[in-house]
Amino acid sequence: MMELSKKQEQAFLFLLLTFYFAEPMSTIYITESDVSYQVQHQYFKVFHQQKQRICIPIRNISQFFIFGNIHLPKEVIQTIYCHQIPALYLTQQGEPLGRLENLSKLRPKYLTYQCRRARDTEFNRATAESIIWAKLHNQHTFLQSWTQYHANHTTQRALNYLTLMIDNLPSSGSINELHECSEEADNIYYCAVASLLSFYNNGCPRTTAKHISGLQNLGNTLLHQYIYTFLNTAGLHPDYAILHHSSCHELPLAWDFAAEFRAPIVDDLVLNFARNLTSLKSNGNGNGNGKKTHTLLQQFLQCWEGKLRTFVLHPYAGEVTYRQCIDLQVREYIASLLGDVEYYRPLALKFHPNHSTFTNIARPQKTALTLVK
Repeated sequence: MMELSKKQEQAFLFLLLTFYFAEPMSTIYITESDVSYQVQHQYFKVFHQQKQRICIPIRNISQFFIFGNIHLPKEVIQTIYCHQIPALYLTQQGEPLGRLENLSKLRPKYLTYQCRRARDTEFNRATAESIIWAKLHNQHTFLQSWTQYHANHTTQRALNYLTLMIDNLPSSGSINELHECSEEADNIYYCAVASLLSFYNNGCPRTTAKHISGLQNLGNTLLHQYIYTFLNTAGLHPDYAILHHSSCHELPLAWDFAAEFRAPIVDDLVLNFARNLTSLKSNGNGNGNGKKTHTLLQQFLQCWEGKLRTFVLHPYAGEVTYRQCIDLQVREYIASLLGDVEYYRPLALKFHPNHSTFTNIARPQKTALTLVK
């Protein structure tokens, strides 16, 4: 086996396991097959070249992402199952294959409230409008920020259309109509995103450009899984959704929450990744024919974790990371379920042309509301 340089070894460790230094839980990404794993005395241990590289308490693991045809030891699988740790299997290209999970037999803490609210038409319609409003607003804000670097007819058309859809959203009479508006806006918006990706992929080999487009689907899958983990921990049943239905989407409530986060987290990350691909190549991991699939994957996971650790100004909680924003929005939804707040307040972003970063704004409400702490 080839010896790793010190720099390569550090990169390997980072990509295999990411620690959240500001938080007690960790996510494990497994992308390499030439690694062994053991469970000893309630610790998960990782070995490479017969040396122990990582040792972490099992209680501090929030979830696993396993890429490619990697077989975990039976004892590791049993540990994941017994400790009810979510584990998602994906292809090396990031396509989901399935999950290993032992769902708790206990009723989710807020299932009774979810069942009750499922029959509340006014609540569901108001929540659906709030989520879609934030989604359209964030899509518009995202495109507006990227037109600083490249603008064309497609992006301007999308900006104009999103503005029109936002203004007309209150006239939608039902959740189905709101959902149709959201899908129509997506068609226009993602044409603009595709044009931006095409612009930044112009200097890349065709295979690399294809892989980058696939990373957008991977980002959506990672976001969905992260949100699901928060829902599960908070005591919400993932099948009781408002916008998405369980017959068409797995864990649909997580897809509901993903709507307002997809543009600022996933789309922005993928476009930044494509724009900076040349500098990533210069790190020595690529070759003349473009970066290998697994190398792109590892680079993307590193950028993904960096994105989740990015600080933004939450309108009700101050400066927090994107990961903490997701947690806050889940708590906000619980507060609306319980009736502690009048309406669900989504997370929207405000763009300042003089700055390259986003700041957050809240949708105006009739009354001052507070989050559940």
